[in-house]
Amino acid sequence: MKIEIRKPKLSDAKEYWQIFNDKNVIKELTGFPHPCPLSRIEKELKNNLKDWQTGKGYSFIILADGEIAGSIILENPSKDNGRYDIGFFIGRKFWGRGIATEAIKQTVKFAFQKLNLYRIQGDNDSDNPASGRAMEKAGFKFEGVRKKYCKKKGKFVDLHLWGITR
Repeated sequence: MKIEIRKPKLSDAKEYWQIFNDKNVIKELTGFPHPCPLSRIEKELKNNLKDWQTGKGYSFIILADGEIAGSIILENPSKDNGRYDIGFFIGRKFWGRGIATEAIKQTVKFAFQKLNLYRIQGDNDSDNPASGRAMEKAGFKFEGVRKKYCKKKGKFVDLHLWGITR
């Protein structure tokens, strides 16, 4: 399977929305309602493209054999723009196939070579260990746990912290 990352296009909105709007995918994303209206995704893509111009963030569409499989983003830059957070999601039909790991590796390469970053950091909720495994397989190191960091479905979960440096 060929995995690629590329800058989003506004024409991606409908296919992207269908993956994003899956209740099993969106439950891991902060700040989005379910169901999420297509107009919200269109607005999000427009904002992501603006962020490319300002350096506020770098969002990518993940393609698996040419089909949109998810998204990955570098966001929340440090003051000196040398450190960003990484976040990603993969559509349910693509889970367990190594797509996130490969997309993370490509994003890290972009960040260190094109943006000259010195650090990328990410996290995963303790009830979503697959995201942590993907970061670990991509070379991130486990850095610690924030105990009972957030409440999901009435239960507190820990936040696992990961990082990689150039």
